[in-house]
Amino acid sequence: MISPPLFESLLYVALVLSLLGLVWQISHWFRIYVGPDARAVTPSRRMLAALRGAAEVLFSRRVPPVLAAFLVDTLLLPRLLAQERLRWLAHLLVLAGFTLLVLMHALAPLVTARLFAAYEPTLDPYLFLRNLSGAMVLLGTALLVSGRRTARTGPGHARRWQDAAFVALLGFVLVTGFLLEAHKIASPLAFERMTSEYLGARNEAQLKPLRALWASEFGVSFGGSEAPLDPVLVEQGRKLHAAACAACHDRPRSAFVSYPLARMLAPLTSLLDQWHAAAWLSNLHLLACLLGLASLPFTGFFHVLAGPLSLLANAVARDRARRGRVLSLAARATRRAMAADVCVRCGLCDADCSVAPLARYLGNPSLLPSYKLAATAALAEGRLLRSSGGDGPGDEALRSADGANLCTDCGRCTQRCPVGLDLADLWGAGRADLAAAGLPAPAHWVQAQPALSWAEALEHGGAQHSFSAPDGVRAPLAADRHSLSRCVQCQTCTNVCPVVAQSMEAGSAIDLTPQKVMNLLRLGLHELTLGSQMVWSCATCYQCQELCPEGVRVTDIMCELRALAVQRLGTVRTTVGAP
Repeated sequence: MISPPLFESLLYVALVLSLLGLVWQISHWFRIYVGPDARAVTPSRRMLAALRGAAEVLFSRRVPPVLAAFLVDTLLLPRLLAQERLRWLAHLLVLAGFTLLVLMHALAPLVTARLFAAYEPTLDPYLFLRNLSGAMVLLGTALLVSGRRTARTGPGHARRWQDAAFVALLGFVLVTGFLLEAHKIASPLAFERMTSEYLGARNEAQLKPLRALWASEFGVSFGGSEAPLDPVLVEQGRKLHAAACAACHDRPRSAFVSYPLARMLAPLTSLLDQWHAAAWLSNLHLLACLLGLASLPFTGFFHVLAGPLSLLANAVARDRARRGRVLSLAARATRRAMAADVCVRCGLCDADCSVAPLARYLGNPSLLPSYKLAATAALAEGRLLRSSGGDGPGDEALRSADGANLCTDCGRCTQRCPVGLDLADLWGAGRADLAAAGLPAPAHWVQAQPALSWAEALEHGGAQHSFSAPDGVRAPLAADRHSLSRCVQCQTCTNVCPVVAQSMEAGSAIDLTPQKVMNLLRLGLHELTLGSQMVWSCATCYQCQELCPEGVRVTDIMCELRALAVQRLGTVRTTVGAP
């Protein structure tokens, strides 16, 4: 067993490492800049703004409603409940189970023992609650892991080895805890140590009735206990137990995980006692707990602390908005920097993203919100451009720029985010950073040449290929003749298009109107549409699609053409002299 002085030293080391990690991670929120406008605010001003915002709420009469909103958002996650009930249940299981384990098990001498005078870990309901808490965390973690796998819409969602290792460590803590408790239930060595400590020196005849009772009803695996026990002996043991042991020990059958496990380990109990299993299981359990405490701030699970802080900031922001006060630039800059740590990697933003089908078709996951969030953080920290190598931007940086600029700004990701990230603001700041880094929107270099030049380059540059989709993937709308054959060229889409109206007012008519784009696609002249100004100037207002008498998905086709243009025109970009 780890000696108390050594354990105390290790605990202080783990606490210091965890505290240093928290300070480093939180300071990171004030040191990185997302968006060129954020660079105008120094870290000290951002810290002062955060402290001022907290003080405005904590030292005012608005504390109760703000804290109530914060607690509802943190504990109940109403957004997640409205969208993914199974995942919401998993979150609730992990939160409640882990909280009970910390308060009633890890901190039991400081919390539970002071609240309940007769507290003993081997009494009910504490024995039952400890098993229930551990089972809740295990079940909730399993549901979250499986949910993340099914939620991935990209071709292989990036995972950090630290996160996988932390999940494994958490599972190890729970498994060793259950094994330790199970072994203590079945161990005759633990029984002998207990009777020696609490019953004093007694001869074999005095202890035999108690052994019979504990073998019969408490699960202790004594050698030869498989033989039928004398009922009279068991009853004598019950009287001795009531006099000497009942104040500290209940029948462990309420430990619905540990007790069945103890029954399974019964044939190995003697061997485990010889190997001092209780000592090394206890050491492994404690060391894993300390390692988890020390490493938490350095893993993706830092969101268990960052998430509540973000939700508290949201509650404060809503309170300010109700009073007609605008969120300051310093506060927005800090919230953007927090986003990567707050994200719980649930994938809900990807699942409902309007360009998710194109991300799957094009094989570019950078179009999806979760990837854009990671790329935005990498760009702010300087990692995205460093990873490209060479003199110009690499493939990863270019794909990230495509993903950021092909976003339709529909706002679905922001609406679905269970931790309330303002992703719309983040995408705008990220696009500005990309432009400042020399990675402009595709529209800038596509529209530098007329559509005919791009079509000729595609034809002569060997980039000509079918619009049909790969096997197993639904064909894109632009190649679906069934959707386009209904177009009657009524020009309704053109008449309601604000882009066409604005270009006519400016005296520079757009090259192809929406109706002409649909006609070219209907005629099979796909390449002529890819470099069209209309495709890149579309405001995605959906008026054309909503008012089309034939139900043609005009706006969705425009969005799809943008993504296809980046993929197709990028391969011949240098042949037409585009910058």
